[in-house]
Amino acid sequence: MRLNSDIVIISPHRAVYIESIDAIVIADLHLGFEGIAAEHGIFIPKIQFKKEMEELKEILKKVKAEKIIINGDVKHEFSETGHHEFREVSRLYTFLKENFDRVIQIKGNHDNFIIYVCRKYGVELYDNLQLGDYFFLHGHEDLKLNSIMTSNIITGHEHPAISLYDEVGGKEKVDCFLYGRIDSKKFLMLPAFSYFAQGSEVNIIPENEFLSPLLKRADFREIKVIGVSRETGVLDFGTLDKLRKIS
Repeated sequence: MRLNSDIVIISPHRAVYIESIDAIVIADLHLGFEGIAAEHGIFIPKIQFKKEMEELKEILKKVKAEKIIINGDVKHEFSETGHHEFREVSRLYTFLKENFDRVIQIKGNHDNFIIYVCRKYGVELYDNLQLGDYFFLHGHEDLKLNSIMTSNIITGHEHPAISLYDEVGGKEKVDCFLYGRIDSKKFLMLPAFSYFAQGSEVNIIPENEFLSPLLKRADFREIKVIGVSRETGVLDFGTLDKLRKIS
């Protein structure tokens, strides 16, 4: 599905391809999630890395690009990178370097100490990055958008999703892209690429509970909600304003 003349959602995946800069963009992989959960007494199968690699390989069968941009939070632990994270991030970067001319990592709030892994594998690391007419930032910091020279903002961090309920109260959560305008800029928020990371239910939670400072000040009438799932592909749910009113 095309969001506009330049950006394509690589359905049914939580990724986009931006034609003018020849880049695939994903965000919020949160590698090492299972290991950190185990340290807190929560034991889940160690399958996330395998699932994410399978999805990346599927994406590469559909789209070839010069570069890939990870828009923050490649790893999960806030503190120093542990052995399980280092191993998974290293394997990911090795795979990406084999398949892209440029691998670009935007630093997220979970990406402390990632600089050492990036240096080892020749991955470009930025706090934020202007590329063509796009400005990439993870989204955990509140930046003044009028100081940014590009027309387009690409962000992650929120893990946007919507919750849908059936007539008997059953609930299904659908990952989504948020697309529209904030502070006169075109704005795209990516869903989390993580297999396990919980989505933030943007159609239900109070505005003051949003993680993203940018989303907190958005006009929801200007934000479209585009759902994505393996079962149904891409779904246009209309504006965030209307969804919040009926949820």
